[in-house]
Amino acid sequence: MKKLFVVLVSLVSLAVIVVSIKGIYDWKKKAWGKPANIIVDASLPQKEINPQLWQNFAQGGEEPKDMLAPILAKIRPLHPQVIRIDHIFDFYNVYQGPGQYNFSQLDKVVFTILKTGARPMFSLSYIPVSLARNGQTTSPPQNWQEWENLITATVKHYSGKDGLNINNVYYEVFNEPDLFGNWHYAKDPNYLTLYYHTAKGAMKATNTNPFKIGGPATTGFYPNWIKALLRFCHQNRLPLDFLSWHRYSPHLPDYDADFEKLNSILTSFPEYQNVERLITEFGPGPQRSSWYASKVSAAHTIAVTAHLLGKVHRVFAFELKDGPSLNTHQWGIITHENNGQKPKPRWYAYLFLNKLRGKRLPLEGNGSWVSGLALKEGKTIKILLVNFDPSQKHQEYVPVRIKNMAQGRWQLSFDYLFQKDYQLIRENHSTTLFFQTYLPPNEAVIISLKPLF
Repeated sequence: MKKLFVVLVSLVSLAVIVVSIKGIYDWKKKAWGKPANIIVDASLPQKEINPQLWQNFAQGGEEPKDMLAPILAKIRPLHPQVIRIDHIFDFYNVYQGPGQYNFSQLDKVVFTILKTGARPMFSLSYIPVSLARNGQTTSPPQNWQEWENLITATVKHYSGKDGLNINNVYYEVFNEPDLFGNWHYAKDPNYLTLYYHTAKGAMKATNTNPFKIGGPATTGFYPNWIKALLRFCHQNRLPLDFLSWHRYSPHLPDYDADFEKLNSILTSFPEYQNVERLITEFGPGPQRSSWYASKVSAAHTIAVTAHLLGKVHRVFAFELKDGPSLNTHQWGIITHENNGQKPKPRWYAYLFLNKLRGKRLPLEGNGSWVSGLALKEGKTIKILLVNFDPSQKHQEYVPVRIKNMAQGRWQLSFDYLFQKDYQLIRENHSTTLFFQTYLPPNEAVIISLKPLF
């Protein structure tokens, strides 16, 4: 019996050692992972967070019309700052022939964007069919001078003080050139040639408000594309106000890896150290899927925001509205009017994120599923936690320690994304306040700690 007891104790001890070294094994998910152990230092408030990171959206080319007008009332509560649109030249009949332009159809979309409180980002795509080689809208233009003239007219119309007079418009050179048209940075069709003529056309526009031009808007973060564009703009004295790329991935380390790669590249290009960094499309996966109609996409949005805050300037959710198909497993944050113009879970995630205000506090102890960020707004401490799990199975009791807390009574409010909220009172008798909170799969919570003394 004694031997059996010793064996059992040894096995338990071994299990504890394995857990401490390797993390935890989620039997439902059948994968190893690291549990979160959140530690916040309340004494070290840093910079005020800027919601411009997440208040940006992209609308794809689902229909050649103003798709946003029917959902205007549902876009406004998201407080968008920038809304990106593509297909502006092949959908809206802007180019009418050499020297002839008609912006009336595109203006309708832009006026709707302005009514939301946002300003537009134009993905300068695709080539007008009558100007494109072989009539293929993703091919290079037949006449580069005509393309430059089209860009000049576009910038003058939207950024010009004699035009629509919009300030700080973003002009992004093409959309996913590595996919649409199979463009390259070192051979034909050459994206750098496209960038050259686009930038030259934009620079010819006179009497304009400040505007921004950049790229390359590739399907992912490709270091060789970025380095080639930086080198080319430097050598040719071309404006490059922002670098942009897309990232569709359920793996949060992918977003961090892009940031680290870009930082490494910019060490060799000191003049571009402060260039804006924009992820102009992002989501949990590149294909239409059930994720986009579920809590997975909502938790993904919040988790990506927590990971990228302070690292990039803007991320753009793709996309605002579904296409007209009756399939609800589309990318949209809001369903098409054919499906009732209904907000999906990701829409609520943006309302949730918009509650965040204050100065950032140091937070450590993110896990494989649960991550977060901490803030201080006045005397109130706020901690955002999100449990992102694409398998929709992992749940976790998250330990939270807040260091350098004042002693006294504190009101803890738990504001959940989907679950019922609740409050409790805690008496703190030391400099560290400890509690645990339960997070089911793809749930998020903002925990507010308010002093009652």
